[in-house]
This record gives sequence, C-alpha cells and structure tokens, in this order.
Amino acid sequence: MGVDLDHAYAWSGSRMGGWAIAQSPILGTTITVELLQKRGYIALSDMYNQLHSSLASNFNSLFPMM
Repeated sequence: MGVDLDHAYAWSGSRMGGWAIAQSPILGTTITVELLQKRGYIALSDMYNQLHSSLASNFNSLFPMM
C-alpha cells in the first residue's frame, strides 16, 4: 500500500488505540476511499443515499397522496 515494511511494523505496534490510529496521517495517505472502492467496499454515505432513495420511492408508491 505504499508504506515500507519497517514503518508498517512500527505503526502496527502502537499503543495509541484504534481511534487514534484511524485519525493518523499514515492511514489517510495509505488507505484511501478510492483504494477501498477499488477493492469492492461501499462508502457509508453511498449506501445511505441508495437506501434512502429506494425507501422514498417505495413509500411514494405505497402512499401517493402524501
């Protein structure tokens, strides 16, 4: 993912905890939204928009007067 093994090993052993590591610059530059999408993951915002539009259209077809 573009990080040398020494740095990857050092960062993996951090005691900062998951939340702090998730906010670190190293993850922001190595694990990008584009990389996750390329591997088949769907962004939560995209999933919400899909579900919201699907529910809205189903609701409108069930209750056309509302």
